Amino acid sequence: MATEPWWHDPIPAPDEAARAAAQRRQAELTKPPGSLGRLEAVAVQLAALQATSVPRVDPLHVTVFAADHGVAVEGVSAFPQAVTLEMVRNFARGGAAISVLARELGATLEVVDVGTAHPAAGLAGVIAARAGAGTANLCDGPAMTTAQRDAALDAGRAAAGRAAAAGAHVFIGGDMGIGNTPPADRRCRLRPPARAPAGPGGPGTGLDAAGARRTRPR
Repeated sequence: MATEPWWHDPIPAPDEAARAAAQRRQAELTKPPGSLGRLEAVAVQLAALQATSVPRVDPLHVTVFAADHGVAVEGVSAFPQAVTLEMVRNFARGGAAISVLARELGATLEVVDVGTAHPAAGLAGVIAARAGAGTANLCDGPAMTTAQRDAALDAGRAAAGRAAAAGAHVFIGGDMGIGNTPPADRRCRLRPPARAPAGPGGPGTGLDAAGARRTRPR
């Protein structure tokens, strides 16, 4: 009997009792009601997700997943794929913006190579979980094989597992890769029509108007 993949498991629903308790707590704090604006709603939502009336953000765990996208050959990026490896190097050395922010917040930062075109083999501070040397061009067919998709999803699950094992209360995942705007745009378009974005993805990192037009579906 075939076993369903782990990502078919239902995601636990927010704890509504904790949400209500957190909402009541907001009313008891010494401040005008609603004075913290959206921050109050974020705190209440986090409380529901953590199943507690008093949410916590520390310890904080950040993972940057790096990979390249074959659609870059369509001229949808202002930079070559060699830049991805240089950025991975910068993340690991602590010189990137996210590295500085993580240090300021006392957060754990890890970098995972999920499929850079130029492998970061042996680079200190980088976890290798490669699903391939970049993806195929999504304009010509499937960007990934089923096995590559599974490997990439498993890399994300493993990162979340490491964060949980380290006692993190908040996990933040980010990505870096040349050509990542078009696949993100297309992924958004897979949602139900009522929730679909109004227009195509933006210019990414400094792409000109002609390049931005090339990110749109054919």
